[in-house]
Amino acid sequence: MIPEEVILQDPQFKESRLDSLYSNFNHLKENPEGLEANVTAWKSLLLDARKKCPDHFKDKVAFDSDSLAEQFSLPSKGLVPKGLNKVIDQLVQERVLVPYSQFQQDKGLLGRVVGWMFGPRYQSGNDDSGQLRKGERFVISSELSKWSRELGLYLSNNSPLVKDHLVDLASKDLSLSRFDVECCLTSLEREHKVAIEGDVVRVLDETQQEVQLSPEQVESIATLKYSIYKMTQYNDETEKRVHELEARVREYVKKNQMIRARSELKIQKALSAKLQKSTQGLENLVLLLYKIEENNNNMLVVKTLESNSKILKSMNEQVGDIASVVQEVREEWGKMDELSEHLGAMTTDDSSIDEELQLLEKEEKQKVEKEREKSAEPEPQKEVEEPAIVDDAEADSVLLERFNKLKLPAKDSEKEKLENPLPA
Repeated sequence: MIPEEVILQDPQFKESRLDSLYSNFNHLKENPEGLEANVTAWKSLLLDARKKCPDHFKDKVAFDSDSLAEQFSLPSKGLVPKGLNKVIDQLVQERVLVPYSQFQQDKGLLGRVVGWMFGPRYQSGNDDSGQLRKGERFVISSELSKWSRELGLYLSNNSPLVKDHLVDLASKDLSLSRFDVECCLTSLEREHKVAIEGDVVRVLDETQQEVQLSPEQVESIATLKYSIYKMTQYNDETEKRVHELEARVREYVKKNQMIRARSELKIQKALSAKLQKSTQGLENLVLLLYKIEENNNNMLVVKTLESNSKILKSMNEQVGDIASVVQEVREEWGKMDELSEHLGAMTTDDSSIDEELQLLEKEEKQKVEKEREKSAEPEPQKEVEEPAIVDDAEADSVLLERFNKLKLPAKDSEKEKLENPLPA
């Protein structure tokens, strides 16, 4: 069950709207906007809850109709959703969900499009009671695409595998249910990424130049891997039981319960002998698998060398007579050298230009030398004349003399103006 706080923290599931959201929506037939609001709120909650609480769902790629209503109930308020069928129908119409009953039938792309356009509208449950179809599951398209990629990558590193072996591994390593694996394998097979032959699953990868094996050989390798897997599990469990029996024997001896200690010790010895044989058998199977893988790698190397040697042979055949090719190249090089010599002979006499450039270069050097010598000469220091010490009378006469000198030019200019009253 989804925690109630996840539902109640959704902003669309306010306290005032809970009664309407958990009804069968029949009272909203004449209120399309209210019906659309309720359906939209539930669509958002269903998909968000998958992300927030993935561990609360049995399958990663689908909703289970038998438990969906119970998962989204609010026991503290006595509310059970009765309108989920309308929500599911809308998601199916939008192709967000695909009923598993339809997913199993591969109609091809054209058939699916025709069914969506002209086929009858899917009904997931009863409109009055809101109960969903029993035993139906609704595959989530986005989750199916995501986990199919994950399973495909996982299988590519372990192919081929018996289907039960793959289910066990995917359950432990990817936390996928058997239903998840079945849906993902169906999707991958339709995309021609895997081949399912009986109980054996193998990857189809045209980019890998693997050694071609017959279906019987593929099945044998897959069965060998599954046998190793099951024997490893058996040995681990048996070893655990042997240790438990040993501990119990010690406990009985400590309590002086020798009859029970003797019985448990016999069982322990028998299991230990059985474990030893099983371990030896497992060792032989593992070594056999390693030999098969080694031989497969050797065959792959041989095939790669053969294909590449054919490529080299084909390329060499296209080259032709190497000696004639080299001779032709040398002749062309000779023609190019001869052309370069003729072009060099056609160049003009540039001796006058060279002489002028040398003269300019000499003048520039002399100019630089003169500037360098000038900058190297020290500047003459100006002598600061100390003012002469004179008395007051001499100072007055000096000032008077300076004043008369300043006035003389003015007098001359006035005299000149009187002598020449008219402008020139």
